[in-house]
Amino acid sequence: MGATEKPTQATAISTRIERITARTDVREAAQQGAKLVSLWPLTKASELANDAKYAENLQVRQTRVMAAVLTGENVTIADAEYVYEGAESIPGRPQNIVDALLAANAACDAMADYSQTQDPGLLTQAGMELGLTWDETVLAPCRQTLAVIQSERDDTSAAESRIARSLAAVITAVDGILRTVPAPATLADVIAAILAADELCETLSIPRIFLAADALHSVYAVYVDGLQTEDATTTWQALADIIVPAARDEWAKHLEDVLWDREEAKRQAKEADERRNREALAAKFSKPAQ
Repeated sequence: MGATEKPTQATAISTRIERITARTDVREAAQQGAKLVSLWPLTKASELANDAKYAENLQVRQTRVMAAVLTGENVTIADAEYVYEGAESIPGRPQNIVDALLAANAACDAMADYSQTQDPGLLTQAGMELGLTWDETVLAPCRQTLAVIQSERDDTSAAESRIARSLAAVITAVDGILRTVPAPATLADVIAAILAADELCETLSIPRIFLAADALHSVYAVYVDGLQTEDATTTWQALADIIVPAARDEWAKHLEDVLWDREEAKRQAKEADERRNREALAAKFSKPAQ
């Protein structure tokens, strides 16, 4: 890329980030993200333990969805947990599911240090675990978007504004990746791009995201069908429609998981059981005698 092209590229990326940041749903998601971020640094032992458990569960959930999308089969949480814990086969379960889970975990592990190093080789390695051969062209949008957002970064801004802009940058980067993969995009391309998005969130100090299987299929449809239409230049809008609510919901879940209180949960469960028993007894004795 020539020196005269760089400012144009950076300006286009910055403009796209601004447009996404201005969306109402992005601002609403950022409000939820700000509630979660406000808890840090965590100090309570229970919250630290809850957050560690959340991180483990997130990878189990991610790899389960990845394997389900790649195989088209029903992959259970138990399947994903067994493989996450080191199993290379599961009695009574198809080996292709186990192999897909092994590949998914390998891709997650390969990508894990990207937020610290921004080493494009890690993206390449993660893609290889999923059967992809991403080259420099595909990886460039991540670096370009990071360069723009980091050059404009203002750590004095309100958390909500920073999170909104960072989420917009993540969406911009993913759109750039999926618009440069060899056409047509595959489901593996989509999965790898969303894994990159997760690491970009960590890089930009915002909470991680999670996309369910239907959301991954929706992203796939955008970059297979959308790029064939006259609206190909607005794929980022369709992508934002998918990622933003997913981010909002995941951040709400993360907040709930971190604040979960085991003893309070037991107390509420006991109260609920006692209430159901009282209601059952009341219903029994309220029946007229036969």
